[in-house]
Amino acid sequence: MGNMKLSKQKAKVLNAAINNWENEQLISDEQANKLRCSYQIVGFDWKLLAVYSFWIAITCFIISVGVLLADDYLLDLLAQIIDAPASLLATASAIIASLFLVAGVRRRNKYPAKNVSNEATFFFGVLMTAVSLGFVSETTLFSATHDAVLLLLLTLIYAVLGLHLSSVLIWLFALFSFGAWILSQTTYLAGSSGYFLGLNIPLRFVFVGLAILGLSIVVDKKPQLGRFKEPTRFIGLLYLFLALWLLSIFGNYEDLAAWSVIRQVELLPWSVAAGIACIAAIYIGIKTDDALTRSFGITFLLINLYTRFFEYFWESFHKTIFFAILAVSFWLIGSQAEKLWQIGGKSQTAE
Repeated sequence: MGNMKLSKQKAKVLNAAINNWENEQLISDEQANKLRCSYQIVGFDWKLLAVYSFWIAITCFIISVGVLLADDYLLDLLAQIIDAPASLLATASAIIASLFLVAGVRRRNKYPAKNVSNEATFFFGVLMTAVSLGFVSETTLFSATHDAVLLLLLTLIYAVLGLHLSSVLIWLFALFSFGAWILSQTTYLAGSSGYFLGLNIPLRFVFVGLAILGLSIVVDKKPQLGRFKEPTRFIGLLYLFLALWLLSIFGNYEDLAAWSVIRQVELLPWSVAAGIACIAAIYIGIKTDDALTRSFGITFLLINLYTRFFEYFWESFHKTIFFAILAVSFWLIGSQAEKLWQIGGKSQTAE
């Protein structure tokens, strides 16, 4: 039996389970010992370091491109070097994107265990695909095309690539592009009023989040798409709870001038709705042992509570008292979290 590498925390949980099975005589002493020898504890999470390192590398690359674009001298120099029509640049970018995607597939086939670096290679293919489409929008044929059309095309490209290459990262970009398309298309249709079907931007994204959550249910029913379920649910919950939080601040107002003169109490129904959604997520998460939904519920409930605290007491409280209450509340949360962690640790040791 090959040895699994586990962190100390995961090893504690597994060891507690083995001890429990052994005490209840569900497995023999020999089987228990075999299970204990089937894993080893690693002192440092190298996988997490790899993830952070690749994302930092990608971020630095994006920053370097941003600095290049912000530097007029370098930009002029680049324009002189690459003095080519947009159609040629679009084709060249598409070829580069294809090369990165092919390299990602080859790396994955050759080194299937190196999932982080493989997905990072796919990222550059994703980036160059967007660059290629940006150049396409500058060509004579597509110069009059609205951005929403190009964003929809980008979403479809990412979705097809993500599903075909079985890449979670590309699929995530498809969902982000979908959100950008919805924003661009509905804003265009809303016109000067800012409202689409009577909905401002945050309220629209409540329905976008619900739609993506619905998509995760569809994905879950397809065995070959199972790995996309959790990432899809994550993006759906992110859109939903961010939108509800923004609604609790701005309500269904699109005009900042109109919003700035309303009383804070008029937005209370939206705050209550956001709070109910958070409590419902916590309840569902606990009931179904769904850590993702539970975590979103707890996180955004705290965010909503502290947002309300800032809204209602920032002006009326002396700043010393305000921040003292804030400090005490965080201290209590930290103390309670520490207590729960210690209880969990003792129970594992006892078992």
